[in-house]
Amino acid sequence: MRSIITGAVALVSAAALSACANSGSTPESAASGLPAAAPGASSAGTDVVVIPASDAAAPTTTTAAATPTKASTTRATPAPAKPAAATSDLSELKSLGITLNAGVLIDVADDGLNRYLAVGKNGVVDFTGTSATDSTMMSLKAAPVSQKNRVVIKPPFYNEDLGAGSCVADTSGTALKLETCVSGQATQIFTIVPAGDSGQFELHGKFGVISVDNGKIVSGGGYVGLQTKKFS
Repeated sequence: MRSIITGAVALVSAAALSACANSGSTPESAASGLPAAAPGASSAGTDVVVIPASDAAAPTTTTAAATPTKASTTRATPAPAKPAAATSDLSELKSLGITLNAGVLIDVADDGLNRYLAVGKNGVVDFTGTSATDSTMMSLKAAPVSQKNRVVIKPPFYNEDLGAGSCVADTSGTALKLETCVSGQATQIFTIVPAGDSGQFELHGKFGVISVDNGKIVSGGGYVGLQTKKFS
């Protein structure tokens, strides 16, 4: 009986060996029913874990730190400076003793009489003044032009209130006229032409030289030499 069993075992073993030879597996794997180790696997039986490509860690990307933007140092371009307002140069007149920027009497120089420029009725301006009054007080001021020796005549009494003020203006007639000041208006700008070194001068308006006869401005034939006197 023992020999029969032994023979049966031998037959089973031979079959197992034959199956292993045909399948390439070891007897141990065939006996245990486990899959055969992959060719080249360690004989120590270390498990090899294969990670699918989709589960592999993505390569690390290094992002450069953002470079801080330098604060702009560009400065706003300043607006161009406005040109200075033109003002007539009156230095020559000062050197000749002609009084400027103060209350004065404008007198006919050589007639031997007191004939002062005065503001009369309805704003008519003529040489009808005979004494120092509010109506005869005048002031010569630099005109707002670049040419030298240009003045405007502003009676102080008529320029005490706020506003544009009042200026003497030339006319196409004989007498002058008091009217509201307009900066740069040609009829309100007079040229003082020195007449020698004694402080005498001629007054030239838009329509010609101011000429005086018997206290009246005339178109010609009168006195043209004028002078400033202190107002008292």
